[in-house]
Amino acid sequence: MKNYILSFLVFFSFLVFPNSSIETSLYEITIDQSQNPRDRKLSTEEVKTRGLDLLANQVVENIDEIDLRKTARSAIFETSYGFRWKMVNLHTSKIIIVKVDKNFNLISARSSNRKL
Repeated sequence: MKNYILSFLVFFSFLVFPNSSIETSLYEITIDQSQNPRDRKLSTEEVKTRGLDLLANQVVENIDEIDLRKTARSAIFETSYGFRWKMVNLHTSKIIIVKVDKNFNLISARSSNRKL
């Protein structure tokens, strides 16, 4: 009887504690699937060569509620519809997400609590 219980525990210990290499490969697969393939972070060199800094500043200047002296801009992401980036007010920590189309026409500028 003791031999059956011991073999039973050994058998189920492999089911309860699987091989760690299997867990890591499953973890890597879930990380790759969670990223959005349509959004691509542009490098700083690419932003400068394409002149996206100036275009982004022109769009933000037309939004009344954003004070450029008090805000910081995140990296620009290229999406399927155009471009997007975040603006953070350094004094109030208010985050504004700006979305524009491929021609840098403003699609939306929204904060976490309301639309601008």
